[in-house]
Amino acid sequence: MPSYGASWYPSFAVRRTMTPETDPAGLERTFTQLEIFAHNGTHVDVPVHYIPGAATLERVPLEVFVGPALVADLSRKRLREPITGDDLEAAVGHAWRPGLRLLIRTDYHDRSFGDPDFWQKPPYLVESAARWAVEHSAALVGLDCLTEKPGDPQAPVHRTLLAAGIPILEYLRNLAALPVSRPFQLVALPTRVDGVEAAPVRAVALLEDDGREGA
Repeated sequence: MPSYGASWYPSFAVRRTMTPETDPAGLERTFTQLEIFAHNGTHVDVPVHYIPGAATLERVPLEVFVGPALVADLSRKRLREPITGDDLEAAVGHAWRPGLRLLIRTDYHDRSFGDPDFWQKPPYLVESAARWAVEHSAALVGLDCLTEKPGDPQAPVHRTLLAAGIPILEYLRNLAALPVSRPFQLVALPTRVDGVEAAPVRAVALLEDDGREGA
């Protein structure tokens, strides 16, 4: 699982606290401790992450995380290339309707994971993309890479989306397996922890069987 290269960014860890050999009761049980930073791996950011006093995780309705979604295929984007509102309009404007969940596909993870400069070179959203999502009433915005321009301390995309109450679903995988230009059902429920700004998510897509092999 990728961990951002900063001293304050904790890594994910799995620790066995009991094994069948060490079970003091002789019951051969296994117990595991998971050390999970709220922003490790696939996770959701909610408004309080950047907006003091805004909604914490438990205050975001569950229906935000379950419902129809649409993929914006921007896998043509090159390294460090911005994704704009015009890009989103060209990708999904013809099929968009208010209330959909917008998932932005770049395929960056598949092409670059493991590179030493992985965190410094992804395509990224700019403020006009965030404004497009707000103006078109997206329920949430998800993507498969870093949200902001690497190194931008102002975080305009996070601030614009979260101020509008739109959660951000980061570091999705396998968006290339999903249909383009037609909605499908997204289930992206976060782990329920009260009072927090983010939480891990297991995101799945539910696709209708349209008779095609592999659907």
